[in-house]
Amino acid sequence: MVDKKRKIVVLGGSFNPPTLAHYRLMEKALNALGAEVGIFVPVSDAYLKRKMRHSHPPVVLSPELRVRMLQAMCTDERMTVSEIEIGTIAARTVDTMQELQKMYPDAELYFVMGADKLDLLVHLTENRDFLNMFNVILYSREDVELETILKSNDVLSHFLERIVVLPQPDGLETISSSMVRNRMLSGEASQDLLCSGVWELFKGLTPAVFPDMITKFKGEYDYLNNRFSCRFTWQGGEYQTAEAAFQSSKCEDEAERKVYANCSVNKTILLGKEQIPHPGWEEARLNIMESILKAKFGQNPNLMKRLKNTGNRILINGTKQDTFWGVDLYSWQGENHLGEILMSIRDKET
Repeated sequence: MVDKKRKIVVLGGSFNPPTLAHYRLMEKALNALGAEVGIFVPVSDAYLKRKMRHSHPPVVLSPELRVRMLQAMCTDERMTVSEIEIGTIAARTVDTMQELQKMYPDAELYFVMGADKLDLLVHLTENRDFLNMFNVILYSREDVELETILKSNDVLSHFLERIVVLPQPDGLETISSSMVRNRMLSGEASQDLLCSGVWELFKGLTPAVFPDMITKFKGEYDYLNNRFSCRFTWQGGEYQTAEAAFQSSKCEDEAERKVYANCSVNKTILLGKEQIPHPGWEEARLNIMESILKAKFGQNPNLMKRLKNTGNRILINGTKQDTFWGVDLYSWQGENHLGEILMSIRDKET
């Protein structure tokens, strides 16, 4: 059996952006353990976008920029950055640690966590055997009797030799990525919260770079959905929904199209599933959709007003079912053609 003597510290996170707090947590862990390497592991773009989706506006730095900022922060030669999670979708703590272990087979890995993550540590240990494979560094504030809590925990009490408890460095309570983002949005500088190299990359960002988003065409934004009920005429037919007009466009025969006139949403969906598009329809469908939506909003001034009132917000048709017309908000994959057409109509009318 290989004697694992090298110690490597792993600190994962959004790093949106990386702050002095991240640097100091890593530095303290490296010094406390006498570790040779400290690895920052930024989460994927898809995971970060899900996490930030309900923030307004959702300030999401690109994965490329977050990696560059982390690299700029690694002024200590022991520190480095791994892009192992960048191209993934889900949070993957155990899988990431296992991959890093393969890269450093002779090392003991220490994963950094806050004391507020004990429930997660219990879950990872019960379900993925985490503490049997890896060590953990838990940072705690002075007012938290963490060692007493660990000893009384039914799961964690069996792994006390795997858990290193460190006091949180002073002054970190006033440093966070969200504070940096909020300052940027309000026009305030934040170089006191960032390493100098990170500040050089961050200081040029403005709120204009991060427009707000509408990610679901439901509730107050249901009028953006093609199934929203509103009367309009298109190519000589009268329709109750844009979906009905769109499904009718698959028909070459005018009599077949009339079936969709005044057709309800439920009936439209049933008919549309059985409708075989005429030759050339696939190639023309984007132009067809644009034509239909121009008719829908052009003939309903109240809907056009509501569309214009979305301002410069990015319109994303969040859906798991259709990544041609929308975006899967879990993987953040999709072409979002419906959203793009709606924004085009809005911008031409503004």
